[in-house]
Amino acid sequence: MTKAVTHLKTLSLVNLRRQPLPAVRRQQHIMAPACSRAARPFVNFYRRVFPSGWRRIVSTFRSFGNYGIAAGAITSGAAVAGGSVAAASAYGQHKLTPATISRVMLPDDANPGGFVHGGTILKMIDEAGWLAATRHANSNGRKEDSKSLSAALVRVEHMDFMERMLIGEVARVEASVIFTSSRSMEVRVEVWAENASKGSVRLTNQAILWYVAVPMDEETAAGHLKSQPVPPLPSNLQLRQEVHEAAKKRYDTQKAERARAHELPSDGTLKALQPDKTVEHSPAASQSSLLHVVLPSDCFANGIAQGGVIMKLMDTVAGLAAVRHSQNRLVVTASLDAIDFHSPVMNGNLVTVTSQVTHTSKRSMELKVVVFTENATTGEVKATNTAFFTFVNLSSLTGKVCDVPPLELTTDTERKAFAEGQARYEERKAARQKGKHFY
Repeated sequence: MTKAVTHLKTLSLVNLRRQPLPAVRRQQHIMAPACSRAARPFVNFYRRVFPSGWRRIVSTFRSFGNYGIAAGAITSGAAVAGGSVAAASAYGQHKLTPATISRVMLPDDANPGGFVHGGTILKMIDEAGWLAATRHANSNGRKEDSKSLSAALVRVEHMDFMERMLIGEVARVEASVIFTSSRSMEVRVEVWAENASKGSVRLTNQAILWYVAVPMDEETAAGHLKSQPVPPLPSNLQLRQEVHEAAKKRYDTQKAERARAHELPSDGTLKALQPDKTVEHSPAASQSSLLHVVLPSDCFANGIAQGGVIMKLMDTVAGLAAVRHSQNRLVVTASLDAIDFHSPVMNGNLVTVTSQVTHTSKRSMELKVVVFTENATTGEVKATNTAFFTFVNLSSLTGKVCDVPPLELTTDTERKAFAEGQARYEERKAARQKGKHFY
């Protein structure tokens, strides 16, 4: 696959060097056979792996290659590969601190259905949010001898995936600090999908994240986090009154919810769930687990795992449980409820993420996800996160949303969880109908 993609990149670069853009358009029929031969391994691979989505992926790259656009798009993607970022504007004292991450969505970013993995988007959202929050924490006339600060994600508000991101599109993630308390920062993030061949741009996600600032020192690296004061927003930054009031309300709400730390397991046990197929389409039949050792590549410079990495693991195991329940690998993330990060996940920790279906409607599934982290040296186990993800089922023929198998409930615990999930479902539905937005 890698070799085939390299062929496509090389051919696009050759086309662009040999011909100016108008001439390339006129010579499509000359270069088409060569492109087909070079792309044959690429096409065959995707026909096997993505039987329902390979045409969409291949046609996207083919249109890029024919018109010489892939050269510029892939070059810009390589320049920012690995999460490198570019600032949207200058920052510092009395200035807003936006951050922008942009890169091409490549086949490595695909889920089994051929679309961009929802966890990839979540990871990019956290990267952009972390950069904006870290810039703000270190701005506003900080003393030279003071410790450098790094942002740490503590909460993600409810978020909808409004549209699917496609392979070949350019994902642009923009983040800005819009509210601060004495020790926390609220960051607004928007995700845009650009189709370079059509020149179109779509808004796919909007998110609100909360960060605290922690010092980059040995104590933080050891997992002992102590939040530091953060500078207020510049006095000359004019936010609309309703935006400020909505942010203040969210701050009070998330502070109260985090204080309750509701629904977090407290028995300290670490359980990797395996599906129990005794009753088909029961919650137990969808049980799924994922184990992951946190490595330096998963962390920021302070040794704390990126919140986006944890969210991607959560999205992955929720997707696995959704596939087991629906018995269809074409499932996509529709939304996620608020996620609180109650304890830091550090470099070297073992992370266990578990999920199972808790509620179904006609065309959606709610999945509960719980994250445990284990310190391998001390044996200490903590439950750090819990969240509810909503997935929808896609038809393998049309790619449109289709019905979900109803959940078979066998115990009182499952019935109670289903009733609670029904209440959340109605709340989400009402919010969508009202057109509820964060800002």
